[in-house]
Amino acid sequence: MNKIRSITVFLLSFIILSPMALLAQEKTMITPGVTLQYFKNSNDQRILQTTLTYSKDRMELPLPGMEISFYKKGPVKELLSTVKTDQKGIARFELSGNLKLPADTKGMWTFGSDYKGNDTIEAGTSEISVKDVKFEMSLNGDSIKTISLKAFVTENGKDKPVSGEVVKVYVPRMFSLLPIGEVTLDDTGAGSLEFPSDLPGDKEGNLTIISRFEDNPAFGNVEKQSLTKWGMPTDYSHPVTSRALWTKIAPRWMIITLTILLAGVWGHYLFAVISLIRIRLDAKKKEIEEYRQ
Repeated sequence: MNKIRSITVFLLSFIILSPMALLAQEKTMITPGVTLQYFKNSNDQRILQTTLTYSKDRMELPLPGMEISFYKKGPVKELLSTVKTDQKGIARFELSGNLKLPADTKGMWTFGSDYKGNDTIEAGTSEISVKDVKFEMSLNGDSIKTISLKAFVTENGKDKPVSGEVVKVYVPRMFSLLPIGEVTLDDTGAGSLEFPSDLPGDKEGNLTIISRFEDNPAFGNVEKQSLTKWGMPTDYSHPVTSRALWTKIAPRWMIITLTILLAGVWGHYLFAVISLIRIRLDAKKKEIEEYRQ
């Protein structure tokens, strides 16, 4: 009797608690990751970029089509714009040149981005403080090719050199950026780097050189680009008669091999079909001979 009662209690508990557990699973909210970054390019365009993602199975996945609100912060929090994230979960907003940005006592601008959330995704926010830096790059290529860099900030109406900061130098390649080196700015806010003379460029030797502060805690991401003929002239085109795996016309040995293989495969198919037809004809012929006998 006690055994039957225990089983009954267990079944009732299972029936009652199962929907509650399912309901709890349905109400599990996604906690997004909100990352705000500041970019300043060669044209002195200033851009705020927010990336909205979430973690699933140890993978960082984007959240597209979500509204991100960009703010500038000062004595009063002011809305700048609302932008939807793209397929990569990225929302970008360009700060206009005539926008007045309040700075704190250290000359820092503070920006924020908010995601309000919905029924399945929690709200999130991110904030960043940056200082406007004036960044210069010059190329000197007399006997030795040299990249000269200089950076300074304006404080109390005076230019103050940026010292001790690291600037990274790259050259774009087909799929990524090729690191050339790093420059640590000295007390005058200047630094230089010798450029290698054996890098291939286009057929005229053109190369694009990129120098940038990367995720700098004070300046964000600031870069300068310059096109120069410091590369080795390289012609990547191929003559019409050239045959290779990467050309439009495949090598002859590949065409011949593929033709033989396909002929063998289709030959086997044809042989099988002919054999089936012959078997059927032979069977009918045998039936007729047996009927006559």
